[in-house]
This record gives sequence, C-alpha cells and structure tokens, in this order.
Amino acid sequence: MIQIHIIFTLLSYAIFLVACLAGVLFLVQERLLKRKQVGSWIFRLPSLEVLDNLNLYALGLGFIALSIGVLFGFLGIYHELGYWWTGDIKQYLSVGLWGWYLIVWWIRLRSTLRGKRVALLSVLGFTLVLFTVIEAGMWQSSAHPYVDTRV
Repeated sequence: MIQIHIIFTLLSYAIFLVACLAGVLFLVQERLLKRKQVGSWIFRLPSLEVLDNLNLYALGLGFIALSIGVLFGFLGIYHELGYWWTGDIKQYLSVGLWGWYLIVWWIRLRSTLRGKRVALLSVLGFTLVLFTVIEAGMWQSSAHPYVDTRV
C-alpha cells in the first residue's frame, strides 16, 4: 500500500508541475501580448486556449492522482498502526493541499475562473507542493523519511 501511496503522490506532484509550467507560460504569453511585445519566438508557444486547457487537464489528473496517493497513505497508516491519523505535519499539509486542489479544480470546472487567475492559482498551488515536500520536514520530525532536511 505504501508503494502505491508513494507512486501516486509523486505522480501528482509531477502533474502539478505541468500545471504550474502551463500557468507560467500562460502568464508570460498573456503579458507579452497585452504589451504588444510579440517576438518571433512567441509564435512557437501554444495558444492561450491550449495552455488554459492543459492547465485544466493537469489540475484534474493531478487531483485524481493526489487523491489516490492520500487515500493509500491513510490506508497504509491504518494497516501499520491501526489508526488513521498520526498528527504528522505532512498529513495536515497533504490534506490541506488536497483541499486546495479540490477547490481550484472545482472552480475551474464551473468556469467561475479561467485564464490568468487559474494560472496564478496553479503556480501558487505548486508552491504549496514544494512547501509540503521540502519545508515541512524542518518544522517537526516526520514519518516521511524521503526528505530529511533537518541538520
């Protein structure tokens, strides 16, 4: 179970990186187009619509992969320890990250937000991913030994 947790969680992080990169490209291209600073290289970038759709699909796939990863993480904890919640800082952050992407994906699916705002939320979401993976281990010892940043 833990292997499935690891695979799907890391897969979700990779997919969220794709969403982040699509968001960054969207923001850069939109800014250049608004300032009318169109160079020859900008024609090699995908259109804003393609980047927005890529962001949508990456958010959806990443959310599904993260959901599977979190689910199997909790199942693995229950199998090993006999209870679901250990109070580990990464559990709190992972559930918060799951909630973040649930809200962003739901907002995007309802077409409440599109384009620039969703691109910004994708970049911010990946910042939260990085924080969850790297920085959280510095606060408290964690049951996730793959990143031990304590000195």
